[in-house]
Amino acid sequence: MLRTIPVGLWIGLISILVVVISCVSGAGGAVSAADYETRTITGLVQSQDLRRVDQAIVQVRDQEGNVVTQGVTNQAGEFTVTVPQEGTYSVSSVQDTYKSEFVVVKIGMERAAPVTLTLSVTQDIALEIVSPLPAIQYKASSETYQLSRKDIEALPKGNNSDVYDVLLTVPSVTYGGLKQTHIRQDHANQQYRIDGIPIPDTVSGAFADIVPPRAWERADIILGGMEAQYGNKTVLLVDITSKSGTKPGFGSVQLFGGSNETVNPSFEYGGTVGEKFRYYVLNSYITTNRGLEPPTLGHTNYHNQSEKNNTYLRGDYQHDNHNNFSWIYLNSVAKYQIPTIPNLAANTDVLTLLQAQDPTYNPVASQSVNQFQKENNQYSQLVWRHDVNAANFFSLGLYFRRGEADFHTPSFDALAYADDVNNAQTASQRRTAYTGGGRLDHTWVPNSQHLVKTGFQIDYTNANNAAQVYAFDTSGGAPAGPVLTLQGANRNIQWREEFWVQDQWSPNDQWTFNLGVRADVIQGFYNEGQVSPRLGATYKHNQSNVFHAFYGRMFTPPNVEQIAFVNLNTQNTTAAPDDPTGFRPRAERSHYFEVGSYHAVSQYATLELTGYYKLDKYMSDAGQFGATPMLNFFSFQNGWKGGIDGALKVQFTDKLTGRGNVAWGQCKGSGLQSGQYLLDNKEISDINSPGGVFCDHSQFVTSSAVVTYRLLERTNVTGQMLYGYGLRTAADDNAKTNSTHFPSYTVYNASLTHVIPLPWDNQKMLLGFDIINLLDERYFYNTGEGSIGLGIAHAGTPRSFFFRAQWFF
Repeated sequence: MLRTIPVGLWIGLISILVVVISCVSGAGGAVSAADYETRTITGLVQSQDLRRVDQAIVQVRDQEGNVVTQGVTNQAGEFTVTVPQEGTYSVSSVQDTYKSEFVVVKIGMERAAPVTLTLSVTQDIALEIVSPLPAIQYKASSETYQLSRKDIEALPKGNNSDVYDVLLTVPSVTYGGLKQTHIRQDHANQQYRIDGIPIPDTVSGAFADIVPPRAWERADIILGGMEAQYGNKTVLLVDITSKSGTKPGFGSVQLFGGSNETVNPSFEYGGTVGEKFRYYVLNSYITTNRGLEPPTLGHTNYHNQSEKNNTYLRGDYQHDNHNNFSWIYLNSVAKYQIPTIPNLAANTDVLTLLQAQDPTYNPVASQSVNQFQKENNQYSQLVWRHDVNAANFFSLGLYFRRGEADFHTPSFDALAYADDVNNAQTASQRRTAYTGGGRLDHTWVPNSQHLVKTGFQIDYTNANNAAQVYAFDTSGGAPAGPVLTLQGANRNIQWREEFWVQDQWSPNDQWTFNLGVRADVIQGFYNEGQVSPRLGATYKHNQSNVFHAFYGRMFTPPNVEQIAFVNLNTQNTTAAPDDPTGFRPRAERSHYFEVGSYHAVSQYATLELTGYYKLDKYMSDAGQFGATPMLNFFSFQNGWKGGIDGALKVQFTDKLTGRGNVAWGQCKGSGLQSGQYLLDNKEISDINSPGGVFCDHSQFVTSSAVVTYRLLERTNVTGQMLYGYGLRTAADDNAKTNSTHFPSYTVYNASLTHVIPLPWDNQKMLLGFDIINLLDERYFYNTGEGSIGLGIAHAGTPRSFFFRAQWFF
């Protein structure tokens, strides 16, 4: 297996290890605790609406203007930096296009008072000045990754990218079709938050209907190593800071389109009303004839038209210096046709039964079978942020989400193309879910050594699943007509309660300990709970080399929105499963281990290395069973995941920047706790065999890279590479499930943008040209055979060209 790794990837790994060794060997010495006490500057960084800003760079300059030290704020927006000697210094903060004023601090015999830095917009988007890379994070016991608005806009397709396009630039993110991403060998298990509130899951599980990337100001991403305040979904956290109104206001109108009959107009505007209220509005509509990955290679695909409209609204009200209220509303309406395979021959045995029922029936061509899915989602939240004082503050949020997915199938036409009359079946499904809840987060900073977080969350979900299954009667032995219509429905209700306490303890400048414990309780298919310790340690060898280790217990309840029907009797029909059991999945319980390091190779390059291992009981998974993209969850009895990844960010020159990553990993599951009714006897036997099976979403090698060059101040050129090798399958129907893998694929994307200043005040036009899959690589993510829950093939996008024009005003 290891011999199949490309030589270039081995060279990259060896280079990374050499750099780490050289960085560690150049480590500096320690400074005494007494010196730190008098030469330490503390404070916090906030935005104009008084929200704390984490991951902001704090720089300290001497009287000659030279940067003598710098740091980065933690999740509470606080920072601690130490200057080399007594004297007068100026302190400022910067984050992307935001910068604070300078605050003068005198360092003498007594410790300086804490300072407050407020960020405001200082740069123009068309003339951004590239600054050195941020200082490395030295207090988090996890792998952290940051994406700014600038990073998103630099990608091919710019801010017209989907969420999965953005995530594919993050280490250990694998694409699996249907707009799904798999993180660190996990199926999904990812959490999106905005203003600290986790956004509930969708009913389909296939399409990430969250805050669109064009509304992101930035996203802080945590991979594994979650502190105690993070629960439920714990493999990846995307903490989104969305755009908001400014004074003066800003807006843009954009038209994006090109290949695959793609047309995507969008509009955004943010402004203020008076001195206290800010607002932001975004609307985007897209239509394309390649809404889902089709089961056929090349440019031609059939019955794949889709359209979607997204609306995003945000309002912020600054009542006073201690109270801020924010409100968000997201609406999404979509329709997807299910792509088909052309020129298939109808199953003659099935056709005989159908024509016996209706002699006039003749099936449509296979490419014209009209299956489609409609989705309708609304989400809203209200968050109150209250600052008791600089060391004591909390946020209280309420949220509600409604989701609906409706899959339609023409019973006769879909049955006519069944592979086997003995298993001929099709179904229409409708899922709806209502989720509401509240969350309280409290932060207390008793002193410079401790950052204490406590809180709780209560969540209620009411999910309904209705199905109409079409099949043939087998009570007499052989399948017989007429077509039976079996109807069933069920309601799944789940309460979830979370409680946590977390302390970020920094006894000195070198060591930080993240110590926490959380309790999770659910009432659903089972009444379950777990008390989970979370223990992390971070060691700052010097300003350039930081190491961390983490151990934590994880508790991940199943997505009740994505559990198939349980009150449907298919006995003595062609829809009857081989094993009619396993309708109630348990919550996944895990031991998670992680070690990693961060290295500032220079002022212009940073490197991250991370290794992880996860040991699961009731390991959660999901699959696409049938033509509908709605996913169904099930659980292995046991499982494990492990891997290593590395990520590098480089600013080669003021005009040339790049970032890339490479990851290796594997996932295996054995035994079935639930989901037997979704699988056939061979798959069940393989899973229960010694050693179990590889997970279908397990990809052995994953890599990506992005390089951006600014030409003549107003022109940007971007190149992107995406590589995948080892997504699981089987050689044939007789081979063990997931016992081999698909061939590797490498996709190159490119983008060219140019900004034209307009004669009107602060207005400009951005013109862009994007190429996706430059070399027209033809590949499948999966072929619908030999794996678990992937009954339909999904092919990658062929070479495609897109144009965009965006007017800023």
